[in-house]
Amino acid sequence: MKAFFVFLSVLTSLLGFIYYYSTYRLISGLSLNGPVVTLILFGIGALVLLVPLTYVLSRTSKREKTQTFFSYLTFTNFGFFSILFTLVLLMDLLRLVDLGIVTEYSQVLFSSLLRLGFPLDGVTEVKNFSLAFSTIVVATALSSLGFFNAHVRLQYKRVKIPVEHLHPDLDQFKIVQISDVHIGPTIKTKFLNRVVKKINLQNPDVVVITGDLVDGPAATLKHHLQPLRDIQSKYGTFYVTGNHEYYSGVLSWLPEIEKLGIKILLNGNQMLSVGNAKLLMAGVTDLTAGSMIKSHQTDPKRAMEGGENSDYKILLAHQPNSIYEANEVGFDLQISGHTHGGQFFPGNILIYLAQKFVSGLHRYKNIQIYVSRGTGYWGPPFRLGAPSEVSVLELQSV
Repeated sequence: MKAFFVFLSVLTSLLGFIYYYSTYRLISGLSLNGPVVTLILFGIGALVLLVPLTYVLSRTSKREKTQTFFSYLTFTNFGFFSILFTLVLLMDLLRLVDLGIVTEYSQVLFSSLLRLGFPLDGVTEVKNFSLAFSTIVVATALSSLGFFNAHVRLQYKRVKIPVEHLHPDLDQFKIVQISDVHIGPTIKTKFLNRVVKKINLQNPDVVVITGDLVDGPAATLKHHLQPLRDIQSKYGTFYVTGNHEYYSGVLSWLPEIEKLGIKILLNGNQMLSVGNAKLLMAGVTDLTAGSMIKSHQTDPKRAMEGGENSDYKILLAHQPNSIYEANEVGFDLQISGHTHGGQFFPGNILIYLAQKFVSGLHRYKNIQIYVSRGTGYWGPPFRLGAPSEVSVLELQSV
């Protein structure tokens, strides 16, 4: 409980700085003063306090509509201010490194605003006004686009996996992957129905779910997973845990997922007979699982047991960083998620500071890895510069 309050305090303080810094710089640029400034600052304070309130409600409230409303309100604001804060920093940089473009634009704007009766004093004030106003407009436009992308633009990502000496019966073997769906306060049955329809249209040989399927307690969210019953594939659906399952009560979730006809791979495997070929489908628990449940310590070596002589060996691992152990054990392909590709600006740039394999197909020594940008989203309901995907992976002999 103490750790929980520390986390909320740090998060609230960080967001308070981001929200208030952005607001202060824009108020200054727009030359606002008087009661309107006081009103804005009180409003910003309320938005900051909404974050810990929403987090508590997501863990305690049984009223689903209440959770959904506060979650959308809070996380949309969080996403908007993340984008706004980045743009405000760029705005401040432009003030310092004025190449003349802003000044020229401001001179034109100054004349126009004077004719309209705006009480602005000189080109410098108009330059600040134009930068601040443009920053708000761009942040609003980017947030709107990000919201649209997250809720409407669910696309296929088709990738050929080139494999030397591939068994002929595995050529064109089709794997459809979903990852990081995050069924929770703002992603529910309607979205998952769309996902399942897109999966089935591909007539997959196998379907894989690489973690972070859920983001909340099973007691209130389990009915939203029912569309997964309708997945159609030749050799079944396989699932591994992500870090968010462990934040959400993984031991309550596993029986519910299994009831849907999904094979759960907890450091285990299943051998598939594909014609005369033997294909190993293995899976490990999330890299952080052992710190929360000792028996769930990730173990690629155990996941390989009995499949060492198969014709092709696939490991499902939520986090791309499992690849180092997977390579040592002898897997041919790792399929992962976790990164969201950074999800939205500026995260899609900053993510490269934390992850070597962010999205797409890569090779590391003797193993290949495919990293999905994720099918849903976490937190802010935005996708910007990192589109969501239903991944269609096809083994190809070379």
